[in-house]
Amino acid sequence: MIFREIKQDTAVVVVQARMGSSRLPGKMMEDLVGRPLLWHILQRAVRVRPDLPVVLATTDHPRDQILIEVAADCGVHVVCGSEDHVLSRFLKALEDFPARWVVRVCGDSPLFDPSFLNQCLQCAEKNDADVVKFQGDPPSLFQGGEVVSSKALHYSLQHAGDDPLAYEHVTAWAMRNAENIPDIMKTTYVQPVAGMMTPVKLSIDTAEDLARLRLLYQALYDGKNILDLESAARWIRDGGWQ
Repeated sequence: MIFREIKQDTAVVVVQARMGSSRLPGKMMEDLVGRPLLWHILQRAVRVRPDLPVVLATTDHPRDQILIEVAADCGVHVVCGSEDHVLSRFLKALEDFPARWVVRVCGDSPLFDPSFLNQCLQCAEKNDADVVKFQGDPPSLFQGGEVVSSKALHYSLQHAGDDPLAYEHVTAWAMRNAENIPDIMKTTYVQPVAGMMTPVKLSIDTAEDLARLRLLYQALYDGKNILDLESAARWIRDGGWQ
């Protein structure tokens, strides 16, 4: 398999996933309309921006070998590392694909919006920013992905100590602290989208979450295109889960 080289001033999409979830073990291979959950995640990740490389950052535990196989079938590069220190996996991905920005994708969020993440990346590029977020951090349906600079991740590693916001949640420490250190990390803001600012949970952490997402996919997924987040939002507002 051949992976294209990228320039330092571009971005890399990094998908974090593992089989060892404490609340729903093996969830990345759970069936979602005939495909593993990870397959759906990767299909969305490659659509963030077609010219960007996509990397699955998983662990070196033998049980995650099956995720590597799914990624290979999708033409996605893989790095393996610590199960507990997720940030180190992202930095390992940056060693293979040096980039100015990282588009982080969580493996348990099959409805993250690729177009929104591309919008965030464009915002970061335009403003040469290290963190992209909503002003005031309101709840939204845009879950499962963020854009940060590689500088922000390296700074988090150096200054967050053993704070799990950095080593486990990867971007959370930078997202929380960047506004307090503007001379080191620049924050830029994207504008809220009407109808999408709501606290509805779309990630899969439990068997109940998975059952709810299966209902949504069974109702809306056409088997060809990725499921549109705005269509999902309308379905939810119309009482699809009631």
